Amino acid sequence: MALNWDDLRVFLAVARGGSLSSAARILKVTQPTAGRRLRALEESLGARLFDRLPEGFVPTVAGSKLMPLAEQMERSAEAVVRRQASLADRVTGTVRISTNETMAQFLTARLVELRKRLPDLEIEVAVSHTPANLSRREADLVIRECLPESPGLIVRKLCTVAFAVYGARELVERCPAARSEARYRDCDWVGFDEEHNYFTEQKWLLKRLDGRQLDVRVNDAMLLTDMVRGGAGLGVLPCLVGDFDAGLTRVTTPLPDLQTVQHLIVHRDLQRVPSVRAVIEELVALCERSAAAFASEPFVDTVLRTA
Repeated sequence: MALNWDDLRVFLAVARGGSLSSAARILKVTQPTAGRRLRALEESLGARLFDRLPEGFVPTVAGSKLMPLAEQMERSAEAVVRRQASLADRVTGTVRISTNETMAQFLTARLVELRKRLPDLEIEVAVSHTPANLSRREADLVIRECLPESPGLIVRKLCTVAFAVYGARELVERCPAARSEARYRDCDWVGFDEEHNYFTEQKWLLKRLDGRQLDVRVNDAMLLTDMVRGGAGLGVLPCLVGDFDAGLTRVTTPLPDLQTVQHLIVHRDLQRVPSVRAVIEELVALCERSAAAFASEPFVDTVLRTA
């Protein structure tokens, strides 16, 4: 008896979501299609897999026995998908990178240079505050400050990012306290909302404000930079961003007790895929060439100076 993997995918989605409608949303199919595939699976197995109760679909004894076997097949299917590109001889295809706003800005300013080196590759850059699931191929590469806990992932230190306090030129001229330690008491501040208090730079700032509320709160690093540039208040920004923004004035040296390490993360099944391997090598070389910019040290970086 041959089983259809798509039918098993519907079974897993129904078991996890508790309904055909949730399974349809997860799999991006219509609800009738999900129902048809589930019935086909039950007919193939000769067993009822769910009790249809008012509160939702509840696995029967047969469904509970099938669950771990279907999950094992799911993991195997995901491994096949991860490894299929390694069979290719040419560096082609799409490589998807998930990262934060700062690293996304850094990469997009250099995509032209990267594409010249890898002309047959398509590159996607997605900004997210939550790590993409590499096991499920939500991305091929992740650049993150935090280290992953999931097994099967390869981690490499990419760069160390320095931070400093910046303000709009007019605001700094109008508020002399911005250039002294009185800034934490006498100046307005822009930072992240409470949902992002776990950010390293946010925790650093809140500690120095000592109970003072931020005057403006945002949920996006690029928006924070825009607000600081617009004069809404001082802000803690990566030097890679602030040092090269003509509308900003840096009022501190790079903060010695505030640095973040960005890591490049890849699933071990993907690290030898030619396209992924090529992008990894380019990213590592790119960050090595720009190490002084990340640390806010004297450097020569044509791309940054002309961006």
